[in-house]
Amino acid sequence: MEPGSMITIDAFSLSDAMTAIEIGDPRLDTGMQLEVIKQPDFDPLTPLLPEEICWIIDHSMAYETQWHASNPLAHTVFTLLYAHCLYDVDPDIIPSSSILNWDSSRPLELITIVIRAYTSALLKSCSLAWNELSKGTLPDNEDWHSDKSEVSLLEGWPVEAAVARLDSALKWLSKTTQVPPLWQEAIKIRLQFRRHLIVLLSSTESLPRNREDFENHLHAARHCLSIIRLHRCESISSTSAAHAAFDPHIARRLNTFLPVRIVDIPSWDQTCDAYERLLNGWEDIDRLSTTHDISTWNQAGFHQSWFTAPAARPAYIRSCVQTLFFDGNQIVHSQPQGWVINRLFEETIGLSYNVFSQHWGGSGSDSLAELERRIIHTVIPHMRGLWNNPPRRRRFLVKTILDWHMVYDAVCVLVEDLDTTDMDPVTFRTLNQFPKAIILWRLTTIREVILSGFQVELYHPLERPFAYWFAAQVIDVHLTQLDMVSKGMAGIVPQNSPSRKEIHYQHVFLVALQAMCMTMFINLVRSFPTNTIFTQWEQLRTNLCRRYKWAFNPAYDVYEFEPVVLEPDFTEFLKEVQDAQNQGQGHDMPKDLKKKKAQRHSSQSPTEYLELALKLLQSLIATNNTGSLDGHWIHDRMQLLQGMSETCQELQSYLSGSSLDGDSSRNSLLKLDWARSFSESMPKTPWFPSVRRAEGEVAPSRNR
Repeated sequence: MEPGSMITIDAFSLSDAMTAIEIGDPRLDTGMQLEVIKQPDFDPLTPLLPEEICWIIDHSMAYETQWHASNPLAHTVFTLLYAHCLYDVDPDIIPSSSILNWDSSRPLELITIVIRAYTSALLKSCSLAWNELSKGTLPDNEDWHSDKSEVSLLEGWPVEAAVARLDSALKWLSKTTQVPPLWQEAIKIRLQFRRHLIVLLSSTESLPRNREDFENHLHAARHCLSIIRLHRCESISSTSAAHAAFDPHIARRLNTFLPVRIVDIPSWDQTCDAYERLLNGWEDIDRLSTTHDISTWNQAGFHQSWFTAPAARPAYIRSCVQTLFFDGNQIVHSQPQGWVINRLFEETIGLSYNVFSQHWGGSGSDSLAELERRIIHTVIPHMRGLWNNPPRRRRFLVKTILDWHMVYDAVCVLVEDLDTTDMDPVTFRTLNQFPKAIILWRLTTIREVILSGFQVELYHPLERPFAYWFAAQVIDVHLTQLDMVSKGMAGIVPQNSPSRKEIHYQHVFLVALQAMCMTMFINLVRSFPTNTIFTQWEQLRTNLCRRYKWAFNPAYDVYEFEPVVLEPDFTEFLKEVQDAQNQGQGHDMPKDLKKKKAQRHSSQSPTEYLELALKLLQSLIATNNTGSLDGHWIHDRMQLLQGMSETCQELQSYLSGSSLDGDSSRNSLLKLDWARSFSESMPKTPWFPSVRRAEGEVAPSRNR
């Protein structure tokens, strides 16, 4: 075409035109390749050294982890050009003339057997993961990208064929004398690792039927990864022909509308860490496949989100867990949907649902049908929703707050309408425990919604004190309900039952958590200039109403029973803000208000709160008290307790460096670090800021 000329094509849109030009916006640029970008010519039969083959495999492994980290295939796995020319390296169709004068140090089999086998298995691995992710449990373009760009992932090819091709490559490597022993072992361990990965991917759905075989492959994969981590392939020469095997701009040649984006290759340690997280996820799936306690499932879901970065649990693993819990028909492969109803009450208050249902004609009766439907439609999505990404998980939990109240209201209506004329006191007291079981689940959800806002960096600095204060108020109600349940269970549920152990653990844990929340509330309020919250209250109140709109939902008005916790009390919040500021300035508190606070909280200064929290946490750690959890899940809960204990110690150091008890308005050697949702290292606790040394300062010694 001549400059200035134009060709009109039917159905050619502006969007199509924009894909053909570079405008400088990486979100839109998908068009022509600039002259400065020159990709070396790629010939799939170019002879390569063993170290170059090893480098290609390692490079493709790094790209695979980036796909599992929610990048498109076109920017990651498909940049490996061998993925687009498997037919060209098929040894059965290569003409004999191609192997004439072949360099013995660069055997043809490294391409036609090794690279062909590895690339085929890599594509099949992606296909198996794609099949799981495409079930729709996680949103496309948010947790993962489904666009295949019309490139084959060998969908119709059997897994057994991929394994057989890898076995053939391993057999050839074991017999050949053309590859030095060092590189021979390096390539073999990578092929073995891929073999274990593809078997794990193909057998995840068969758990727990083939658990022993699954665990053997998982253990072997860990062993291979540990060797690979220690023996990485060194960088190759910049002039090596192996560089031509990858084209970061391959998306321009594929049938896709995705903008071209060059995905940075992670370091070798980061790549191995990503595979480690994938194996850890499979280990969790293996354990969960034999777990038939919904409370354990609940805690596992919470813990994985509390202590992992958003991409630490790959989308594939989170999707597998959701499918494992409920595959659309059964719970954990064997239980009917109604199974969750009995587990809900038995694990929460130690009472079987049959004790409740027999007064209305038994489980499945017409009078209980709606209640049971609501419980099923609340518990199952609740469990699956815990494995969403952090922002979506929080939004989903907000939705379930109303769902839990719907269940609570339905149970209360049934209990209130029951004829108790001839009912003995013990039976009546027993039936009254069932609504409280629902309350405990709802309060846990509310607390998580509030505190998870810190994980996703949701709150403005002026909103943080309110979040901690509101969380403390919710915990107050939760503690009251636990006391009521504990008294109501007396004489009904055995003292050493799992539900009683869990209630005791929760009581101690929540008192400690409440004390830490109050510490942060008081400290943050005092860190602001005097009356900051009051002078900006009008705007802050508007923001809080929008932030906590779930608490002002008019849908609650249609239910007969009021929620135990709903709208926050802004007036009470402002009173406590004033009290905290007055105490920080050394002002006396009115006697009547001081008495009221003494009834609600056992201590009043941030230091006292932290001392209380640390004492309680260390008592749980010392006695190895993890409530009703057992087995591997004990480690997760102890990790949380240990992290909270360390956070208390850090906050004590922070407060001791302040000018007054809890007054951080003056400069301190230590600073609160809010600028992270998750760091690369394991966070100490999910809901509180980390304490770091102020830039250019030397941190004071810390008493542990």
